[in-house]
Amino acid sequence: MPEATPVDRGTPILQLDQVVRSFGGVRAVDGCSFSIDRGSLTALIGPNGAGKSTVVNLVAGALKPDAGSIVYGGVDITGVVSHRIAGRGLIRTFQLSREFARMTVLENLVVVARGQSGESLFNALLRPRLCRREDRVLVERAIDVLDRFGLAAQRDMYAGDLSGGQKRLVELARAVMSEPELLILDEPMAGVNPALIDLLGGHIESLCRNGITVVMVEHNLEIVERICDHVVVMALGRTLATGVMSDLRSNSEVVRAYLGERLDEPTVR
Repeated sequence: MPEATPVDRGTPILQLDQVVRSFGGVRAVDGCSFSIDRGSLTALIGPNGAGKSTVVNLVAGALKPDAGSIVYGGVDITGVVSHRIAGRGLIRTFQLSREFARMTVLENLVVVARGQSGESLFNALLRPRLCRREDRVLVERAIDVLDRFGLAAQRDMYAGDLSGGQKRLVELARAVMSEPELLILDEPMAGVNPALIDLLGGHIESLCRNGITVVMVEHNLEIVERICDHVVVMALGRTLATGVMSDLRSNSEVVRAYLGERLDEPTVR
């Protein structure tokens, strides 16, 4: 990874205040409040149905909240559409990998880079040399990112032909190409071969060390305890507890929220 980018650690980069979202008569998110410190690696955990993925969709602009506020980088983004939020440097991945299956791995990275001159019809028609020069720079940067993620040998393969673990790595690499300030990973370990979990965890830690604030929704509590600075526990659409995983394992409310499931097992489903 490149030299770490200095960040003002300890100050909030994301704040949710009494956020509500209902579907029909059911409140999937019911007055949820928490904050994420800049430069941190934070896990968002909770039993199935706790509202975690809905919160991610609200923060990323895929859904609009019924009430409450979401502030990112000191700016109120409540109800702002997803592409504008992404343009501000808040990038998210999905539970199921969403690579462009019939594009090469290299093309998957190049296409997500923000602010490409060739996206403008004016530039594409009247400034082709600028666009070609920028394309060469993007390709070089994409190759460097692929090398960092151990995917250089797969650069010319179709992304849809990769293994599940390799697709997760491509997702992380694409996120890096988007130059995020805040990266939200929705269950990055889901469907990954156990042998690759440590590798993925190491890459996620490296992203954080290099100035990217990371929030990961995750069921694998072993990896959460190993790599995360802070944990937010959700239940019934609300924030139940916050802290470090080692302390939360003995929190009676957290244990009850998991409906008696053992918190000392590596994965809670």
